[in-house]
Amino acid sequence: MTMNSRRAWARPLGGLLLAAGALTLAGHAVAQQRVLRLIADRTDQGTLRPVLDAFEARSGAKVEGVFMDQGLVNRLESRPTEADVVITKDAELMEIAAQRGLLDPIESAVIKAEIPKEFMGQGNLYFVDAYRARLIYYAKDRVKPGEIANYEDLAAPKWKGRVCIRSGSHDYNLALFGQFAVSYGEARARALVQGLANNLARTPKGNDREQARGIYEGKCDVAVINSYYYALMQANPQQKAWADAVSVVFPDQGGKGSFVMRSASALTKNKANRELALQFLEFVASREGQQLMVDATKQYSVRPDVPVAPAMVRLGAEQGLVGGRFKIDFVPLAAMAGKREEMIKLVNELKFDAER
Repeated sequence: MTMNSRRAWARPLGGLLLAAGALTLAGHAVAQQRVLRLIADRTDQGTLRPVLDAFEARSGAKVEGVFMDQGLVNRLESRPTEADVVITKDAELMEIAAQRGLLDPIESAVIKAEIPKEFMGQGNLYFVDAYRARLIYYAKDRVKPGEIANYEDLAAPKWKGRVCIRSGSHDYNLALFGQFAVSYGEARARALVQGLANNLARTPKGNDREQARGIYEGKCDVAVINSYYYALMQANPQQKAWADAVSVVFPDQGGKGSFVMRSASALTKNKANRELALQFLEFVASREGQQLMVDATKQYSVRPDVPVAPAMVRLGAEQGLVGGRFKIDFVPLAAMAGKREEMIKLVNELKFDAER
């Protein structure tokens, strides 16, 4: 907590008393605690909390944050020096912020040494701090292993009325559809999103876990869900039955690989607190910080020396994956420039989220 310095008053009774008063003031002054200001589109008590708590304990600093679900880039644009550090669950938003000139380069030899090059943003304006795969979950009792193997299978006529997914306008799906466009080409991506929309069992709604619940309740047979939700549902007594009802496919392991959703960290334009901001980012990039992230969120670390969370290791074993490691179709974030807006237009044009 920040403490105000106490004031010491001395009557003008001569130089000796004035000097004594000055010494009293100095003796009672309490240095203010350093404060790191953070802006993020993750919740205060959610995935970030273990990392924030650990940093506070080790640095003696206090982390104060603005946490929001939507509008991160617009907030950063309207208040460019409100925070020292920005963190997002969707690194595509960080690329947008970088292109708008809202970030400062990360000048840290520590981060440069510890974060693999493919996870550093252009110009060192941000780095990816973790990732999760966008996977296909299917009903154990209604879908056979191997019956669905890649994203384009979701558009096949056999799955008509059998697919669940959250809103096509959600950040996760806009990022996924944008990666379709970059990796597969515009025409192929459009056909895939159109086929997926045609095969929906219900109006897109709820979060990723609600799609697993839909499979459990028999409302659909397959769904598109992030990887870490499997482990998180297994650990939740109210949701364990949903996880037990499904199996998981890492799409296209025989081809280009699965797409991933990336989270990222960066410096804002505020330079007044730069030393503490860099200390925080270096902690996030450290082995300790990455291990905390993996343990708390069940995401995958960007560091090769941080193992996959034990609860995630067995995912993909039916496909022959070892140690929870999988093949990634790695789409550079810079290549995603403009794709978000294009995908929003496509989702609206196809009436992806229309009532069914």
